[in-house]
Amino acid sequence: MVKDQIKKILVKHSKYGVERIKAELWRKYKVNIGRDTLGKLLNWWGLSLARKTRQSKISGIAKILCYLAGRTNLLIRTEITRPFQAISADITELIYNHGKSKMYLSTHKDVYGQMIYGFSLGVTMEVSLVMHSLKKAIITIISLAGKAILKELLFHQDQGSQYTSYQYVNYVLSVVKAVLSYSDPGTPTHNPGQESFHGRLKDEYRDDIYEIETEAELRKFVTHIINDYNQDRLHTSIGNVPPFEFTKSFLNNPSRRYTK
Repeated sequence: MVKDQIKKILVKHSKYGVERIKAELWRKYKVNIGRDTLGKLLNWWGLSLARKTRQSKISGIAKILCYLAGRTNLLIRTEITRPFQAISADITELIYNHGKSKMYLSTHKDVYGQMIYGFSLGVTMEVSLVMHSLKKAIITIISLAGKAILKELLFHQDQGSQYTSYQYVNYVLSVVKAVLSYSDPGTPTHNPGQESFHGRLKDEYRDDIYEIETEAELRKFVTHIINDYNQDRLHTSIGNVPPFEFTKSFLNNPSRRYTK
């Protein structure tokens, strides 16, 4: 039965890939099949797809980072002693609408002060997703500490294609005039602050996010979570105060240091 339904979809939409066939099966027939399972069934039944998956190209920047190996991680070789010194970036996937939809959350977060300066949500992991988060972070940092602080920043992230794109690298180096740092491939422990934040967000709010039905509702909910994280949530690493309060306290007394 499912095979016949897929054949009907392919007759009408011969260019559809696995993701769209999966979505159409649910939309028309209320049949929910995992992406990997659907791909295996298509191969098993000999239902080849006209649409071919494009191979992603490795950027010149990514090739340079690969050549430099561990020398690109400046964060682990830098003593972080204050806010507005190092900003970490990462992307995580959020599953909502009872498992039928997903969006990606990009965040830029202060390594020491814990404050999330910028975030963005998107349906794909395009460069525009991280650029929006980055630019929001820059606006927030300038509003808090002034433009002069930008040249003191170190931006740390993994070597994903979004962060090694010319657009992202050029903006950080040429426009912001800050420094870039990259984790080695396959080393999430080199970006622990982001891993911790994204992990806790999904652990604590997984069920709430799963029940959300629309993109607009998800955007509103994530905004609320991040505002609460910045304004109200206590953090032991900064003396059991919220990130915004800690950051403002630092700005009022820059010589103050909190000993972890």
